[in-house]
Amino acid sequence: MYALAVSVALACIVLQVAYSRPDFGIRGTIDGVSNVNSRAILVKEYFLRVNDYIIPDQKSDIATLRDAAKTLQAIGQSVNNLGPALMDALTTATDNDSGDVNATFALINMARLNFEGYVEINLNEQILNLNTLLGMHVRDQLVDDFYHISNRLAAVNNTLGQLQSAVVAANNAAGGGPVSQDLIKQFVNADLVAQLSRHLTLLAYRIPVLTYTVTSSLENIEQADAYYYGLVQDSDRVLNEIETSGDEFNMLAGNYSLLVEQQMNQLIADYKPELSFANDSATALNVTALATVVTDLKNVTDAKLAETLKAYKDLYLPAILALSRLLPIESNFSFLTGENPAAVLVGVLIANGPFSRFCFWKYSSLLHNILLTSNFAAECYDREYNRLSTLQQALLLQIELISYSLEIVNPYSVVCGFLPPSVALRTEQCANEIASYFNIISNDFSSKLGAFVNLTSIELNASKQRLSVCWSAKIQSTFVKYQTLIPEIRNCSVTGPEL
Repeated sequence: MYALAVSVALACIVLQVAYSRPDFGIRGTIDGVSNVNSRAILVKEYFLRVNDYIIPDQKSDIATLRDAAKTLQAIGQSVNNLGPALMDALTTATDNDSGDVNATFALINMARLNFEGYVEINLNEQILNLNTLLGMHVRDQLVDDFYHISNRLAAVNNTLGQLQSAVVAANNAAGGGPVSQDLIKQFVNADLVAQLSRHLTLLAYRIPVLTYTVTSSLENIEQADAYYYGLVQDSDRVLNEIETSGDEFNMLAGNYSLLVEQQMNQLIADYKPELSFANDSATALNVTALATVVTDLKNVTDAKLAETLKAYKDLYLPAILALSRLLPIESNFSFLTGENPAAVLVGVLIANGPFSRFCFWKYSSLLHNILLTSNFAAECYDREYNRLSTLQQALLLQIELISYSLEIVNPYSVVCGFLPPSVALRTEQCANEIASYFNIISNDFSSKLGAFVNLTSIELNASKQRLSVCWSAKIQSTFVKYQTLIPEIRNCSVTGPEL
């Protein structure tokens, strides 16, 4: 019985050693390694999240945004590759029973050196690049993040070095064969394994800070790109609205001439036959003075009114077209060359400073409203419609006054032919008196028809001056706001909310 009991006990010991989980290159189980594995897997998961944010394709043409996004994504990708590779090397080592402890730990050291080499060389170049593109805040955040991550990795490496020495000693004591639990407990301190788990935990909880830095910076770049692109699109819209306002002005103000043309043509049509009949009547009386002046008046309806109308149209319609193209629609006042509030605001946002988002939300809508939502052209043109409508009414009154002068010519031309027989000898005297009156009317036509065109010319010139002043005043107010907004935005990025 004793021999049987001893045989069973020895068999159990052999089975325990044979089926013990291999750890760090030895054939033996180290207590707490499973916890190290779970911590390493957690660290790997956090490393993989550093490059988890996918930024959409850039829409704006700001090279700074594109270059900064590429650099940040390169950092995330490098960490995404090197960090998990290091953790994979660690978890692989915990399942290695090759008996070559140093070779097992060498794989971990190689992965660690790759990570450290990236931090010391490539990362420094990338951070210097970001400092140029985004400023000191992102630089300082990344430097701080990798400083703490590097410290955590150094602590992990130091603990792994101590663990390697302990595992080598235990393996040597076992002669390279299966390592008993007694030898493991003798050489491998349980606190050392627990310390490795603790350092891995601290490393895991530090990585999300780096993830936040990379992600928030990329989010800011994406938002800045969308905002600036939106401003450009809206700016193009406003420029199109300026052109549309000009086209609308040309159509509406141009239409004011239609009624004037219609009334003048109607005047000609109404009185041309009457003046022709008056001319016949004056000729029949055979009084030179009357015949001459009526012929002059007939020439008004035959030619001068049409000439005046043509001069008006040749002046008015081209001038209205010129006014509709007066405002400089080729200038995009939202994106002037050099510094402008939009570019400064975008720069503040992507700098990822402590007040970047606050300042962006404070000024983004304000800037949009100031620069884009007001159609300055429409505001300026709207003021001219009433003035040009008043010009139309004045010209229509002028036509009406002309009609008053023309309507008496025919009746007065024939009146001397119907004198009673008692005063028939005074027909010539009557005709001369009528001729004197008609001369006054005829002489008046020169000034009336000249005033018709001159009044139009004066009002159109005044309209041009008013539009120029209105536009200049609007743009000048924008320029002044530019000058105040830029220092305001920059001051906000430094001081934050005003208390």
